[in-house]
Amino acid sequence: MTKRIFVYFICVNYNIMTSFSIEAQVRAKDENCKHLRKARKLPAVVYGKNQEPISLKLDASEFLKLFRKAWESNIINLKVGKKDIEVLVHDYQKDPVVWDFIHVDFYALTRGEKLKTMVTLNFIWTSEAVKEGAILEELHKEIEIEVLPKDLVDHIDVDLSVLKEFDSHIKVADIKVPDTIEILTSPEEVVVMAARPKKVEEVSNEAPESELPAEENSEEEKTEEK
Repeated sequence: MTKRIFVYFICVNYNIMTSFSIEAQVRAKDENCKHLRKARKLPAVVYGKNQEPISLKLDASEFLKLFRKAWESNIINLKVGKKDIEVLVHDYQKDPVVWDFIHVDFYALTRGEKLKTMVTLNFIWTSEAVKEGAILEELHKEIEIEVLPKDLVDHIDVDLSVLKEFDSHIKVADIKVPDTIEILTSPEEVVVMAARPKKVEEVSNEAPESELPAEENSEEEKTEEK
């Protein structure tokens, strides 16, 4: 798929999504989710404005491979039998101990209807301020947008080279996107900044004369009297 690149004064690029797909099977009501997970099957559900909820199961390993590439901002072609459904990963649950996926929600898209989703910010190039010792603080790694499915982008590249001085920053309002995309995150939110490094104060190991133990002070006084 051809990539489209839009360049603005802070050099923000928008990458069109790669195609992703995964197969799933309809999950029977009496199927035990714990047994499915032991068999390396991942319980899931797909739903949407014009899509009745369908309980699903899919290969856990295949979903993990897919998610590492698609995340939540790429359209996935979900194959259920002979039916293809365009979806986004809407929500998921993970085991709190081993951190494996234990359930996934897919949201079925409706052509011509806008959707709200998070899109990743990809910070590129190098800040001049960082070269001079500033600390790069990435305060937001993604922003929320509203967009038609056909105009959804994979990520937005943000050029860090505009951060030329200590304490300079880029706000959400500085990120320029095409008219087809509406940013929902507050425009005043700081996305990334070149923070001034904190000064480390030197601590002296020598105690002031007034803080010497009473015995030492008294000995010094006696010596002076002699």
